[in-house]
Amino acid sequence: MTDNGDMSLVENAISGIVLTAQTFNPSIFTETWLEQNDIIHADDLVGLRIFSPDVAQFQTSEVQVLVIPPKMQIKFSIHEVVGDPELPRKIAAQTVKLLPHTPYQALGLNFDYFVAPPADHDFVTYNRALLGSGDYNLLQEFASQDAKFGRYFSKDHGEARLRLDIKPVKAGPDKKDLLQFSCNFHHDVAGVDPSERGEKLIELIDTWASLRQYAQRLVDFGGEL
Repeated sequence: MTDNGDMSLVENAISGIVLTAQTFNPSIFTETWLEQNDIIHADDLVGLRIFSPDVAQFQTSEVQVLVIPPKMQIKFSIHEVVGDPELPRKIAAQTVKLLPHTPYQALGLNFDYFVAPPADHDFVTYNRALLGSGDYNLLQEFASQDAKFGRYFSKDHGEARLRLDIKPVKAGPDKKDLLQFSCNFHHDVAGVDPSERGEKLIELIDTWASLRQYAQRLVDFGGEL
């Protein structure tokens, strides 16, 4: 997004890849295992890290990873990215490849964009014009200047169920009023033959780039007055 009059501005954007399973085994994830399988080199790990039977938590300058029995969660910035943009996808795909017999249940590809109003609008005016106008009866009860508005959308998109949640938040170090566009692409693989789930998940993980482009497009025209 660029500032060109009515266009909104993305101030930050975060993505997540979430693998859920009947159970993960966090104890597999150690510095040695990550290094030996060319997932993350030990020298690239930074900050707090935990490797235990119940939880594995580690990070690099580009990505944060949490593994607990119900899920593996990979979070990373997609705003002004520095480093390898393929690293999160590689971590997810390589994990599935190495652990194909994990009883995977679903894959979530998530994109969160934090959007500021155009330069010629304050947040209250922008939020109301974008999401708080119309003939819906309940809006009459939220006519005050302090009212804020959001919206929820859902539909099938390819092999995923897309859920788009738009809501006002206070974000950043200065707790600025922004609109958060949260796109969740949910892929249910519980009905796939267990012997084929690994291959299917890698195929779906590889759609991350195209889904990001679609999420960005939704934000681009969804945030425009």
